[in-house]
Amino acid sequence: MSPVETSRGRRGTGLAGRRRPPAARRRAPSDARDTGAVTTELVIATPLLGLLLLLVVQLGVWAHAQHIAQAAANEALQVARAYQSSAAAGHTQGEAILDQTAGSILADTTVTVTRTATTVTVTVVGHAATVVPGLHPTVRVTVSGPVERISDG
Repeated sequence: MSPVETSRGRRGTGLAGRRRPPAARRRAPSDARDTGAVTTELVIATPLLGLLLLLVVQLGVWAHAQHIAQAAANEALQVARAYQSSAAAGHTQGEAILDQTAGSILADTTVTVTRTATTVTVTVVGHAATVVPGLHPTVRVTVSGPVERISDG
């Protein structure tokens, strides 16, 4: 596009009468009350965000510990309910599974197996590893099932 003469006698690009936008204005200094507001917000928000992150990790650790306890209880139940088995055999199996899988995720575990003539109940109790200081989540799993027996008929 070639330069053309504008109505005011200046050379331009054909945009007669248009003014250039004013230079960016300097921002007036903020009010004294706002001084340090961002710093204060960060001082409050950053620890809360960190705590929220730790709580999410703690939830994951607790869920993992819950799954370990569930696996141990199921294994103990399957052994204890087998034909001509005993509560002691189920207890031994439950402890063995916890020794193999719990590591430091599930501590202070207790396996309780109760076998009656018709039912077996297994309870596994322990504490999940602590991520958030002062929070000691407990894990408790109870499973039960019928005792296997041979029936005539």
